[in-house]
Amino acid sequence: MANSTSPTPGEITILVAGAVALVSSFLDFYTFGDNGANVWSSGLFPLAALMVIFVVLMAFQISLTRFTHMEITSRPFGFTWVQIHLALAFFATVNAVAFLLTRPGFGTSRGIGFWGIFVACVAALFGAVLLQRERTGSGSGY
Repeated sequence: MANSTSPTPGEITILVAGAVALVSSFLDFYTFGDNGANVWSSGLFPLAALMVIFVVLMAFQISLTRFTHMEITSRPFGFTWVQIHLALAFFATVNAVAFLLTRPGFGTSRGIGFWGIFVACVAALFGAVLLQRERTGSGSGY
């Protein structure tokens, strides 16, 4: 029997994605020649920071419930936590893909922070789907 405090693969994926997103948020999201801007910069703050906030919130909720055994209400706003994780990860990934598809301005390129956040958002979505499968018990069958 598994230890009740050991996280599942879906939880581990979301926890790692949260850490990667948080660290990457302080790295250059865009580079302008020798200068760079992270997601907390004034020009990028509202939209670029949402990706990080969503993924970090997911990791924070999992770490609270898994490691501190804190009981958080099971259905906030009528949704399960798995549904909230799926929605947050989906919107973070859509936002990351939107930043990927838009062309940076002239003389601007995507920095290492963008790529870290992009990978973290995709990993969080993958982790949320794994979490949903773990909690509902649905395997490979339809």
